[in-house]
Amino acid sequence: MSGRRQIALKAAGSAGLLAALAWVVDLGGVPERMAALSPKGLAMAGAAVVAAIAVSVLKWGVILARRGHPLPALRLTRHYLVGLFFNNLLPGTVGGDAVRAWATTRDTGEVPEAVGSVVTERLIAGAGLGLTAAIGLVFLPDPERFALPVASFLGINLGLIGVMLLPRLADGAVRAVLPAGWAAGTSGTLRAIRAGLSDLRILGPVLALSVLFQCLVAAVNAALFWALGVPVGLGACLIFTPMIFALTMLPLSLSGFGLREAAYAYFFAFAGVPMADAVAVSLAFFALVALISLPGAPLFLLSNRPAHIGAPDFKPEVQP
Repeated sequence: MSGRRQIALKAAGSAGLLAALAWVVDLGGVPERMAALSPKGLAMAGAAVVAAIAVSVLKWGVILARRGHPLPALRLTRHYLVGLFFNNLLPGTVGGDAVRAWATTRDTGEVPEAVGSVVTERLIAGAGLGLTAAIGLVFLPDPERFALPVASFLGINLGLIGVMLLPRLADGAVRAVLPAGWAAGTSGTLRAIRAGLSDLRILGPVLALSVLFQCLVAAVNAALFWALGVPVGLGACLIFTPMIFALTMLPLSLSGFGLREAAYAYFFAFAGVPMADAVAVSLAFFALVALISLPGAPLFLLSNRPAHIGAPDFKPEVQP
C-alpha cells in the first residue's frame, strides 16, 4: 500500500472515530474545559513528561550498552526526541521507532543491533504496560471488576516476548507479515532481539524502568485531571493509561487522533469522569507531549555527525 493511501486511510479513521465520538459526547464544551486547566497542574504534568522521557532514554541506553554498543546519554536523548517528534507531529508512514533505529545505525554501524535495541525496548515496554495496569488493581476498591481485562492485557504482552524468544515462532511470524525478500534479511535482528530478551541483566532493569515510565505517564494524566478539577484515583490512571496507549499504537488513525479521545472517554467513564472532561485531558496530553517533542525537529536537521562509538555514559559490563 502506498504511503499516500495509508495516510488517507488513517485520516478517514480519525474522522470516523471523531464523528462517532461527537455522536455521544458534546464536544462543543471541550475547548472551554481545556482553557480551564490550571497552570500549576500543567507544570506538574510537563515535569512528569520530561521525567518519563529521561527514564525511557535510560532504559534504551542500558540495552545498547549491554549489547556492546554504548552511546552518550545526550546522543540517545537527541535520537529519542527526534523519534518522539516523528510519532506525534508527522502523519507519514515512517514512525519514530524507525527513525531511532536509523539514527542509531549511523552511530554504531550495526543495523541488527540498532533495530534490535528499539524492538527489544518496545517488547519489554509492552510487558511494563501490563504490569503497571496490574499494580493499579491494588489501589482500586473493587479490583475484581478489572482483573480479567488486566490479566488478558498482561498475558498478550508477555506472549509477544515469548514468541520472540522461540526462533521458529519468531521467524514464522516475520515471514507471515513481511514480503519474502525482506524476511530473509531479518535473521540478524531477530538474534539480537532474542539475545537482549534472554539476558536477565537487560530484562530485569529495563522491565523495572518500563514500569517506572508507565507510572510517570499515568502521573501525567493524574496531574491533568487535577488541573481540570476532576478527582481521579491513582488506580484508575495506572490501569487505564497503559490500555489507552496500547490502543493508540494500532495503525487506525493519524497520530492517534480520534482513537485516543474515544479511549479516554470510554475508560475514564468507569472512574466517573464526564466524557467531555476525558476528551479535554486527552487533547491536553497530546498537546503537552507534542510541545515537549518540538526540539526533535531541529535536532533531526542537525544530526549529521555520528557520535563517538563506545562513549562511556553507560558502563554496565558488556556481554557481546
